Amino acid sequence: MRMFRRLPVVLTLLLAATPLAAQNRWLSNYYPYIASSPNTFPLLGARYDYRRDAEWDDTWLSDGSLAATVALGFNGSQMATLVFRAPGLWKDWRLFAEGFGVKDARMGYFGIGNDTPYDPSLEVNNSNYYRVRRGRLGGRVEVTRRIIGHLEAAVAGGIVGTEFTSLPAPTLFGTQVGSALEGTDYTGSLRLVYDTRDREYNPSTGTLLQVGGLVGNSYSRFYGDARGFVHPFFSTVVAGRVTAVSTSGSPPLSADYELHLWEESRWQYGGQETNRGLVGGRLTDADQLSASLEVRQTILDVGDFGGAGVIGFLDVGRVFPEGGLSLTTDGMVLTGGVGLLFRALKAGIMTLNFAWGPDGYVFTANTGWSF
Repeated sequence: MRMFRRLPVVLTLLLAATPLAAQNRWLSNYYPYIASSPNTFPLLGARYDYRRDAEWDDTWLSDGSLAATVALGFNGSQMATLVFRAPGLWKDWRLFAEGFGVKDARMGYFGIGNDTPYDPSLEVNNSNYYRVRRGRLGGRVEVTRRIIGHLEAAVAGGIVGTEFTSLPAPTLFGTQVGSALEGTDYTGSLRLVYDTRDREYNPSTGTLLQVGGLVGNSYSRFYGDARGFVHPFFSTVVAGRVTAVSTSGSPPLSADYELHLWEESRWQYGGQETNRGLVGGRLTDADQLSASLEVRQTILDVGDFGGAGVIGFLDVGRVFPEGGLSLTTDGMVLTGGVGLLFRALKAGIMTLNFAWGPDGYVFTANTGWSF
């Protein structure tokens, strides 16, 4: 009889221990994957990830995760990536590592500078006149240490080999650069990060501020990136971003296309990650000043199972030659548009963007938020 009186206590302890044990379990997942690359959508493929889920009040999705992705596009674009993230495995430490092999079959090349012209008539007989093929193979490792509160410091090192190859003539790249351009860039960077976002993967409140410096083979780069998120209504998020980049030395063309940030990298200017009213690679140069404002309105929300909604956005910015960064409105390119957002489970974000700019209508798609 005494044993039966203890049974509810035993069951309560078992039920309490079950989620604690599950939190420390590493789980495998396989699922189809849709990605995008500069001027290419969709890339269809598959992803495998091995992860340990975070606790419900953590800002990150997984304490640790290893994700392998392979995807192919219909125009010859390809990607294979291996990414390890560990924001919650060690107290006050984070680790990020990635390896990748990517081929962008239709990367934009419009020349160097903020005033590069665009003439649609040149694409009548050759739709690839303003395109170039880019292949990249490399990797990066970044270690972050919490200093105090929300302030963190990160150090990173990376290597990437890049090859640009001209498409069938005539193309602007072939005329200005030649049939091919290749090189390897070794980089090291240091940055300070201040992060108060409520969730890293789908923020609705808080800020992400970062300043850093990077040293490459023949150049150095300093940047600042500020993002803010407010949640004025239950289903509405207003997000903003300001970025400034200053470069000295002689950066290779590959560095003009890419900006390294904290645990991520993005294309310098033009496309779904920066200015959605410009095609990927539309404005290319070493320095940059840009800003974005976005309203995200969820219409259908089924909690952790997913959601859908609409977005409205404005993007503005320009590029400068090496060392030419200045606080000015001259030459700024302003674009705007609307989009559809889809969320699968907690963090599977996809946006379809319809924007208008100086070169006309531009459609882009992105796996994840633009920022």
